[in-house]
Amino acid sequence: MINLPSHRLPALVRWFPTGAPGSAALTEHVLTTEAGRWWVDRVIQPRVIAAEYGDHVLLRGDPQALTPTDLRVFATAPSRHRAASFR
Repeated sequence: MINLPSHRLPALVRWFPTGAPGSAALTEHVLTTEAGRWWVDRVIQPRVIAAEYGDHVLLRGDPQALTPTDLRVFATAPSRHRAASFR
């Protein structure tokens, strides 16, 4: 996964719902505070995007685009805090 600076996000933020309770709050928090990090599987036409803040990671996109090696960057987050939303 590639860490994407927040100034490269405008076209990608539509991947996540806004104003919804639950996991959408994580992406809204990262967007508004710029705390946390954004990850993509590739910079040009990404298939997967992830929002990370603290011990929480939210994935969105095509799960078949990732390998276990791609997910290694998130290995330090405790599994009880992971939320995955592939659509």
